[in-house]
Amino acid sequence: MSAGAEHAAIRDLARRLKALELHAARSGREVARALAQVAADSAAPSAIGLAGELYAAADALVVALPAYAPPRNVLHRLLASAEGVLEAGGDAGQLRAAVLGEAERLAAWAQAAGAQVARVGAALVPEGGVVLTWTLSETVRRALAEAWRQGKRFRVRVTESRPNQDGLETARGLAVLGVPVEVTIDAALPAMTPRASVMLVGTEAIAADGSAICKVGTYPAALAARRRGLRVYVAADTLKFDTGSLLGLSPQREALRFSPGDLTGQRAGGPVRLAGRLFDQTPAALLAGIVTERGLLAPQACAAVMQALPASRWLTGRLARRPIQESLV
Repeated sequence: MSAGAEHAAIRDLARRLKALELHAARSGREVARALAQVAADSAAPSAIGLAGELYAAADALVVALPAYAPPRNVLHRLLASAEGVLEAGGDAGQLRAAVLGEAERLAAWAQAAGAQVARVGAALVPEGGVVLTWTLSETVRRALAEAWRQGKRFRVRVTESRPNQDGLETARGLAVLGVPVEVTIDAALPAMTPRASVMLVGTEAIAADGSAICKVGTYPAALAARRRGLRVYVAADTLKFDTGSLLGLSPQREALRFSPGDLTGQRAGGPVRLAGRLFDQTPAALLAGIVTERGLLAPQACAAVMQALPASRWLTGRLARRPIQESLV
């Protein structure tokens, strides 16, 4: 096995990805950090040898990736930078510098993009209104915190978000800032829509058709919101735009099925079997807009943005060889 795949940072990250220990945005940052570490530690004397180690490391991560767009887009960016050096006939030192430089630029971009998404999202929060949200989203929480910092006063209602109750972390984080926040059970959120002003949620990936893969329960909540005339916005920087969906490639989702430990009292192999996944897919028709660092985009505009994002030829081919999973809709 290649040194890239055997690198300690890659092995540890693959384990954490398989265990779903990282949310979408953080998984992208961790992929950039791990691949940069492979490049920094490599003793390969040639550009071809170093690229081989990077591809092997990326391959080890690909098989562990959940249905998150950020880690795949990070791999695209770093590997595309390496491929540019190979095409130009550069040496190992130049390839290493290109990958490390791209990782640094990506980290700086992520900070700036996150701040801009927060500002765009904050503008959607009405003074004196009630914001509905679902589960835990780093991006949504930053937008609400920014609105509060700007002097807007509003209330937040968030679901507990079964099975791991990430919504409680959202509630605690907002409460620390002084934001009035209420927690409700997932099934009760649709009943909250008549008294709400706006619904703002995070996402794991935006597809080329403008639909959003989000924590399970978002889709029915969006349906209820549409019935009440409540606008639903999804907050996501463009690192969450699933470029593979342009080619009809589907992210790995089988690993995202509920496990026996997700529901109290269920045991593997018993007469009652578990069904369903941790994420669902909300159609673009239910979304009023996508909150990005480029501003508020119509869901139908996402494909054009994706076409301009960096893409690695190797990674595109590798992802195309993965089994296509059934739709979440």
